[in-house]
Amino acid sequence: MRRDRVIAVVAGIEETDREDVLDVLRCRQSVIEGLVSRGFRAFPVDIAREDLAVKGRVARKLRENSPDCIFNLFEGFGEASYLEIRFARILESLGIPFTGNPSRTLAICLDKDLARKTLQAAGLPVAPGRCVYPGYDPDIAKGLDYPLFVKPRMEDSSVGIDRRSLVTSEKDLFGLLDERLALYPDGLILEEFLEGREFNAGFMGSFPYDLMAVSSIRFGIGGEGKAFLGYDSKWDPESEEYRNSVSIPEDGIPSGVRREIIGISREAGRVMGCRGYFRVDLRERKGRLFILEVNPNPDINTDSGFARQSARRGFAFAGMVARLVDTAMNWRRLNERRVPQKDQERVASGGKDGCLLGA
Repeated sequence: MRRDRVIAVVAGIEETDREDVLDVLRCRQSVIEGLVSRGFRAFPVDIAREDLAVKGRVARKLRENSPDCIFNLFEGFGEASYLEIRFARILESLGIPFTGNPSRTLAICLDKDLARKTLQAAGLPVAPGRCVYPGYDPDIAKGLDYPLFVKPRMEDSSVGIDRRSLVTSEKDLFGLLDERLALYPDGLILEEFLEGREFNAGFMGSFPYDLMAVSSIRFGIGGEGKAFLGYDSKWDPESEEYRNSVSIPEDGIPSGVRREIIGISREAGRVMGCRGYFRVDLRERKGRLFILEVNPNPDINTDSGFARQSARRGFAFAGMVARLVDTAMNWRRLNERRVPQKDQERVASGGKDGCLLGA
């Protein structure tokens, strides 16, 4: 593919000190430098919250300089991650190739309850659990075995996940549910905690996808069975969790387990309609693998797990981002499975749900 293409590298800007949000801007600079080193003409485009409030303003910004492709690093804003779905819909309406996943995939994956149901309907393994809304039944945990794990239904980047997310008793559970529902009224996911090894697999392209690598997570705190990745372990370099948790590609994973991880992850990507690039996180319990999350458009910064996986496959950072552009430019639309109507109807309600599938 010609390397003199014009690439608009898009990210959201806002006043914040949240590390996950600031990391996107650092990533954008790395992407621009990588693309320029490969001969692309790459330039930044800032999207502010007010841009989305004025009809047509985002489209006008994106069409300036007539880009051949849009490198989409927009992840919404600190308290409005769901806006990445609305933004992806704008990209789709423009007809300009863009990197990463379509709006439908972003919508399904952001809603962890809908994601669980979609994966289950396809026969894929997820941890036993359910969604909890304000006014929940006191028997909400009936039939689930402790320890339990609590995470927000509609957040990403591990927002709302910390050491208290792991609950070992009913007494602690109800206090945490009430506290977290006040912060995340769109609901919580309550699941059995999987006491085993954690893995993830990174992919590029379209189904059956091109595997970058399979990684295992090494925890320095709490041991591999009971530890987990929370917000601090991903975004706070000063925390013990960050310093002692590391994702290692292709290290010490038995061949049979690796094959199963790849097979489950590929099918999960297909079911969710992934394309461009994505990561599937899994956890093992008593010899069985379960999907924790399908992560479309994961962090690809120079120090990210996805960048390490790509390097293991032979793509230096500049080569990785150039390939993502090539993938977007060469994309041919595939027939996508529709979300069941009952799920579309359920998604139409709730504080953030209007920006999801039914909007």
